[in-house]
Amino acid sequence: MDIVVMKFGGTSVRDQATRFQAFKHIRREVSAGYKVVVVVSAMGRSGEPYATDTLKELVTYHVSKRENDRLLSCGEIISSIVMSDFLQQQGLNVTSLAPDEVGIKTDNNYSNANIITIETSKIVSLFNEYDVLVAPGFLGTTLEGHITTLGRGGSDTSAVALGGALKASYVDIYSDVEGVMTADPKLVKNARVLEKISYDNLIALAARGAKVIHLKAVELAKKNHVNLRLRSTTADHIGTYVVDEEVNTLSLTYKSGYTRYEILGLNCPINCELLIKQGAYWYAQVHDEEAVEHYLKENELEFIKSENYVRVSWMNQQRTPVELTFYVDALKLEDTLNFLHYNLI
Repeated sequence: MDIVVMKFGGTSVRDQATRFQAFKHIRREVSAGYKVVVVVSAMGRSGEPYATDTLKELVTYHVSKRENDRLLSCGEIISSIVMSDFLQQQGLNVTSLAPDEVGIKTDNNYSNANIITIETSKIVSLFNEYDVLVAPGFLGTTLEGHITTLGRGGSDTSAVALGGALKASYVDIYSDVEGVMTADPKLVKNARVLEKISYDNLIALAARGAKVIHLKAVELAKKNHVNLRLRSTTADHIGTYVVDEEVNTLSLTYKSGYTRYEILGLNCPINCELLIKQGAYWYAQVHDEEAVEHYLKENELEFIKSENYVRVSWMNQQRTPVELTFYVDALKLEDTLNFLHYNLI
């Protein structure tokens, strides 16, 4: 049995038009003779009714993590049933899977569960009856049957994990870009698609802010030798192949959420791992601000704080990788990326 796993993110299943684009890719694989597992995220983005971030806002922190995971699972479950219904309307032989039928078994680390094992018997048996199975991504179940979530980017992780367990011919991750790009195409007008990229290079890009796939999923794909492709929902371009070989890659990535500190009258070494020095300034991630400022005040260091900075990384990934990292004001990010891309890539 030849199987393809296809993951579609929230923007690819948010409405009838985007679901139809996804359907065309699924129909192509079915026509080629593959059995298909379709892994879907919750529909849309924050503010839309069934998106994960919208569901989060319905409750306070008074509920347990186990209850919270059960709430967040609703987005993916709704998405899988809606997608199954849509594909049936288009004439495909399809059904949706409940979280326990997907077979991803996890520990009890609610909100960021770790996969223990994957039981594929239910999926394999259902393929005797159906050509397409729609699975809610992002979810697992404990050995006791409780629903868990796999953390940020969990649908990517679900797809890669299932692909490895099912020995899928390919795991295709679909998004609104054509694959791995030399830079973010939403900001850089001349960004190009990379035909192929190594696991290690993609891991480096994901760690530095590239959003085409989640870091945890790439690491899992490398570990399990998954044939991974990164593709566009809205185009027929083959996308980017992820390969287990050396590939020279030039790319620009960025990661937002940094604060800049100008430390005044500094007369002793800084011994705070959360602070990164560049030029005359120090930088820290926003979620580390409280700890950083506690350190500065405890050491009686005066500082001027400036918010809304972005870390930019230019990477020349050859046999001896070279990386240039610096920080820019978020308002200057687009101009900076375009200038660097034109001159360096």
